[in-house]
Amino acid sequence: KKILFITILLFSIIEVEGQQSDTVSKYTADYMERVYGFIEDENYEKAQKELDIALDKYFRNEGTYERALFNQLYGQFHALQSQFMDAVPYYEAALFNGGIAKKNQFEVRFQLAQTYFMVARYEDVVPVLLEFITLSERYAYPLPAQIHLLLAYSYGRQDLYAEAYKQIDIANNKSSKPQKEWLEYQFALGMKIAKYEEIEDVALRLLYLDPYKKKYWDQISGLYYLDEKEVKSLSSIELAYENNTLKKKEDFLMLSKYYLYQKAPIKSVEVLEYALDKNIIIDNEENLKLLSSAYFYSRDIAKGIDILKKAEKLSDDADLSFRLGTYAFDNDNYKLAIKSFKLSLIHISEPTRRTP
Repeated sequence: KKILFITILLFSIIEVEGQQSDTVSKYTADYMERVYGFIEDENYEKAQKELDIALDKYFRNEGTYERALFNQLYGQFHALQSQFMDAVPYYEAALFNGGIAKKNQFEVRFQLAQTYFMVARYEDVVPVLLEFITLSERYAYPLPAQIHLLLAYSYGRQDLYAEAYKQIDIANNKSSKPQKEWLEYQFALGMKIAKYEEIEDVALRLLYLDPYKKKYWDQISGLYYLDEKEVKSLSSIELAYENNTLKKKEDFLMLSKYYLYQKAPIKSVEVLEYALDKNIIIDNEENLKLLSSAYFYSRDIAKGIDILKKAEKLSDDADLSFRLGTYAFDNDNYKLAIKSFKLSLIHISEPTRRTP
């Protein structure tokens, strides 16, 4: 987390440096550039001396834009050295003393929230970032996934798991490419608050990203857990299937889930395809979703996507269309991904549902 924090700070410094000459006097721009140079060379002693002179002699008025920029820079100076407690008051002064401009406010707000997080002031992170979201909507400012990620971690550290889950879900949906660590965190939160159906998609994405990781198979198994009584009864159900005497649709569905639980997705596909072919179970949304899961677990991604496309035609479920769009996107099928994401938005705005 510290590496991520410092990387973002360095990126922010570069951005600010590029803006100075357009918004402050040449003297101030040159002064800040000199400080940046000392920081870049890790000559922190000279950088601090210049910063102290700036705050004590040249930029004493806390309500000015230039003073706000130096407060921000002093905060970055401390944060880059992992002196997070020392960074907090400078970021607070930059943000709350009235001199900061709109274009810098987002950056300082994010840096302050990160610093609060690093010093375990999780309850203070939340209002700072919620205001970031409000302002971004008001001024059409880009809202990066990292804002929701940091909110999710901060809620989670306060045991506010439902709020944390909501934010990490947004972060994963906004991310330009799948992030395993983010998806793992969403899965863990979903297990805590019993969002089992939703996190099945998360578990599937993780398995797709790393099919050889035992942990991801164990997670899938947990989602398809059957109690001890059901597991014992499955021996007779499996025998009946092998002898072509299995008849009840409930038994076919239980057997297919059991094979998933046992990490035998190909057997699960076989059972479901047989039951569908013999009209023992019907082509409804739930059964097709289960079949698509079995294909995804067996690493037949293309077939799993085809089954989800078939299920999408039978459903007005926004989550199903979003799931299809996600797998299409991960599989570089961008045309299908865009189509399904758009359909998901339509279903959200027009929440009707067909009768199976």
